[in-house]
Amino acid sequence: MLMKTLHKPAKLIGTRSGHTDQQGSTLIEVLVAILILSIGLLGIAGMQVLTMRYSQGGWARAAVAANLSDIADRVRANPSASVTAYQFLTDYTTQRTAIEAGTVTAPKDCETAITCTPAELAASQIVRWRLALARDLPGGAGFISGQRDTGYVATVMWFDKSFVLDSAPTSLDSAAACDSTQTGIAGRTCCPASAASKLPGIRPTNMLVTP
Repeated sequence: MLMKTLHKPAKLIGTRSGHTDQQGSTLIEVLVAILILSIGLLGIAGMQVLTMRYSQGGWARAAVAANLSDIADRVRANPSASVTAYQFLTDYTTQRTAIEAGTVTAPKDCETAITCTPAELAASQIVRWRLALARDLPGGAGFISGQRDTGYVATVMWFDKSFVLDSAPTSLDSAAACDSTQTGIAGRTCCPASAASKLPGIRPTNMLVTP
């Protein structure tokens, strides 16, 4: 009888030890599951950030395309203007200072005037184009070089906070200056040297306008 009494507690101790091992395994599995879930949530958050960035870029490019088409239509609708009537060579910083001060006005508003000369119409249209850029794009401004007989080059510039350096994603990039060797995408995304010089975050887009 004494031997039986001593044998029973030995079984109970073994049972309790096995139960403790099972509890430890369950805790590790829960921690692993939480870790995997956390990694998944971080991935989802990163995808949302990228989605917002690309959607903003798409919205800006749509506004750029619309405004470039607008100035092209205005040039073609005023064929009697001189070959340089639509030139606008004011640099970005000067333009933004005038826009923020509210001093951008045309000598004559040809939208309401009964008559306008071709030169007055061109001046009025350029002002309206600049104001539209400032309204449609963050830090928006325009620049027009060239002349009608050889083709105007219209440049839209705006501030793009996603325009960052590949090597340092927290630092804003600057557009390369245009030169005669650039073609394709490089020629469309360079910045005329007299329009802006290495301004961080300012992204330009160029379009050739021919009558």
